[in-house]
Amino acid sequence: MYWNSFSKSAKQPPDLTQLQWLPNLQYKTLHYGLVFLNLPAPLHYINFLSLLGIPNIPVLQNPAAVTTTEFDTAWIFHSCSLSQLNCLQSYSIQDDCGQTPELIDFDQTIKIVKAEQSFRLIHEYSELAFLLNIRLHPPRYKNYPFNLGIMQQWVCPASMQGTLRYKEQNYQVQSTGIFSYARTIQLPFWSWYFYTRQIIQVEHLQFIFYQIRNRFNQIIHSKLILLDTQQQKIKTYSHNVEFEVARVYPKVVTPNGLSMYLPREFSWHLQHRHLKIQLFAEARGDYKFGFGAGYVGSFSYKLKMNQKHYEGEAGYCEYVDCRALKWQEINATEKHFFKKNVQDLACQPLKTFK
Repeated sequence: MYWNSFSKSAKQPPDLTQLQWLPNLQYKTLHYGLVFLNLPAPLHYINFLSLLGIPNIPVLQNPAAVTTTEFDTAWIFHSCSLSQLNCLQSYSIQDDCGQTPELIDFDQTIKIVKAEQSFRLIHEYSELAFLLNIRLHPPRYKNYPFNLGIMQQWVCPASMQGTLRYKEQNYQVQSTGIFSYARTIQLPFWSWYFYTRQIIQVEHLQFIFYQIRNRFNQIIHSKLILLDTQQQKIKTYSHNVEFEVARVYPKVVTPNGLSMYLPREFSWHLQHRHLKIQLFAEARGDYKFGFGAGYVGSFSYKLKMNQKHYEGEAGYCEYVDCRALKWQEINATEKHFFKKNVQDLACQPLKTFK
């Protein structure tokens, strides 16, 4: 399959029947994932994240979940806000994964039945199971961080409806969110020691914040991707996108055996000529570990976008911190800054999204 099958206009979703779903000799690492937001309590969100072929990146290391070798290992991580004992399943790509022109399966417990711009996701797991009908929509944001086809990735809006079963309780679910895809050749090492991706959805706008830092706390990427599903437009901001953690929970030992603080209150700030954003968030505490060396969870938030104020209960967060603990400590200036801005924002009228 040639990547130029994705080089069409961003107004068109990709053809999923032509997508590479399992690693090959050229692209040894693949990721495809779904995040659906604004679900009613107690679900709040649903995610399905895959990583096939584990690259040499610190934030993605979880040696206990490697089945045979790193590049023969496939991880499937799924969760919602409900309590779960195990969110991560590990498979051997050679022994447990198979595909036909219409179907991808992981040990017969996870199946992806694909069509051109939609697919059915079937997850048969005792604690949390679901059957979701998913359709992709424009616009599609494409990113090529390196030249020569070393790495290629994109993200686009998605809608879903279906059923979810948690233990003995059944839920009918319907929501919108994002579908992400990436693939890369085998690289020797990437110095990613901190990673976070946080997503909120406000009316027809999808906000994707992410930041990556190296082991010396230097920012590698800090970006906001803003998808407008109504006008089918994309805007990206990579300057003056600031992320701050104001309060943390006590240290925990993550699946990679390192210590990490869990963020309790955090914020994003963007100052642009035409757009000013302040997002203040408080973690719900529904941390799900096993996503690489960190966790997945949700948060409530207050958002100020230019002169408009909103609030929500179903923000989504992926968070990994492998930096030395001295870089994870919070100083008094940051705490005061966060507290003052939250108090100012709390005085404004807010709109809740359902």
